[in-house]
Amino acid sequence: MGYEFDWHVLIEYKQLLINGLITTIKLSVLGIIFSFIIGSIVGIGRASKSFWLSLISSYYVESFRNIPLIVQMFFIYFTFTLSQIFPFLNTWGDFLHIDDVDAFFSALLALILYTGAYIAEVVKAGIRSIPKGQFEAARSLGMNRFQVMWYVIYPQAVRIIIPPLTSQFLNLIKNSSLAMTIGVAELTFSTQQIDAETFRGFEAATAVTILYIILTLSTSFIMNLIEIKFSKGVKNA
Repeated sequence: MGYEFDWHVLIEYKQLLINGLITTIKLSVLGIIFSFIIGSIVGIGRASKSFWLSLISSYYVESFRNIPLIVQMFFIYFTFTLSQIFPFLNTWGDFLHIDDVDAFFSALLALILYTGAYIAEVVKAGIRSIPKGQFEAARSLGMNRFQVMWYVIYPQAVRIIIPPLTSQFLNLIKNSSLAMTIGVAELTFSTQQIDAETFRGFEAATAVTILYIILTLSTSFIMNLIEIKFSKGVKNA
């Protein structure tokens, strides 16, 4: 007997899918923002001429990049009670309407640390692609190393690294699906729950696949707009 599709189940469980989508968006947006911040700081450290700063940054990158993300999520979730260590997370949990604060922020922290390590390498490569003459010219104008990096080198590097940065953001969105392993009710979790209650896993998986495609294509579109804006700024300059 052939499989009989019943797409009505998606209407019946639409609220579950919507809630999962909202949770995935929260994980993705917060993850993108903070992983970019951490990745930028560590990437600058990696490109620094300071031995200790470069060493510490390298240790961070090699540690988090070479440990599977799912292992990091399990380790953080089962080792630390984040809501007790950082009580302000409870306030953020209420603000974001998060049911399980510890699971959500454990997954978020793992995503940030893991993706930040990859972004750091992208930032380092972008910084090192800038000609040394730029640095020397800025120094000759009386700027200190921090000013040169912040006002001259880093802005140029960001424009160069937008395409690989986009790939890392897309990876973060897709990797957020691993949060279901520690009980975060995101999109993939919703699929499993619908399948468990209705045995309509194919329909649920199809809907979630489409939602992930929409999320990733939207992110790519936004990053493309940013890249175009940067390019116009360079041409106008």
